[in-house]
Amino acid sequence: MKNWKKASIGALCVAALLAGCGTRGGDTNNDDNSTDEPKEITLEQVRADNTPEKLLEKHDTVTASIQGTDQDGNETYTAKVQYTRDDKGKLLMASHYTYTPDSPVGEDELFGQACLSIEGNGVYLNKMESDGHLSMNCYPSGEYESYIQAMLPACGEQQDDGSVETIDEQSEQDGAVVISTTTTYNDMPDYYFTTLYYVDPATGELLAKSVTDYSKDESGEASVLGTTLYNWSYGESYMPDKELAAEAFNSDESCALTLVYNPGAADEETQEISIKRGTYVTFVSSTGSLLYADAALTQPIDDTVSIDTSGEEMTVYVLPDVPLD
Repeated sequence: MKNWKKASIGALCVAALLAGCGTRGGDTNNDDNSTDEPKEITLEQVRADNTPEKLLEKHDTVTASIQGTDQDGNETYTAKVQYTRDDKGKLLMASHYTYTPDSPVGEDELFGQACLSIEGNGVYLNKMESDGHLSMNCYPSGEYESYIQAMLPACGEQQDDGSVETIDEQSEQDGAVVISTTTTYNDMPDYYFTTLYYVDPATGELLAKSVTDYSKDESGEASVLGTTLYNWSYGESYMPDKELAAEAFNSDESCALTLVYNPGAADEETQEISIKRGTYVTFVSSTGSLLYADAALTQPIDDTVSIDTSGEEMTVYVLPDVPLD
């Protein structure tokens, strides 16, 4: 039996979702330029057509509904992830993960929101309901979008990580083109996963995706580790389930946080963010970073703990850990 057939349970679940996929109501960006000619559907083209940038050229909002199950088929979490652009073209994202008692973290909820501070700086906020603590990631202005895009459910590019994705079959089901693949790793012979891509034949856009992970025992017998189902829709209203931005930036007790990135360099950048006191703040960059409390860079700050936002103001000098070209 081919590996993709072992994911049939997940396929049935995805097929049940297809009836509600791909709605475009309320999409002001979507111009109906469809023709009678069918679009060529290849995995390479599906990847190219389903990047967040491409989708937001055609749709105001992209919504992904996600369900995870364990090796016994028990639901471990569900999630809703939405993304859009504001009137200035800045990428915004809202997520809500609901974990069940069968998940590794137990019953809980995690909210996330990528947004702009009042001062216009791109940040990512998140809050786990069980501890009620607000966290914020800050980025160099040029890296905000790439970090947020990495959080978005997508078709995914072919990775240069030793993996090999092989197409097992391409077929049609319930009006969708279905591409079945198996991905293996050179350095992990006992692990692989199968993917079912459900694609709108008229637009090339993803309607749904099912990913099932497998592990082989010593005899070569494969067993399911878990399955993740994705269902995409387009043009829904962008509505975060929890407005973390309001909590973070409209507090009666706020800390005036100043971040000076790459101080003294030609591309020195200063971000000012008024944030709720006590928020756990981390600076994230592709180069890594060294934090200091003074402009002379003589008072290091432990970057394994939060930047201190307990007072009325805080200034942090951020030095790239790897020299910038």
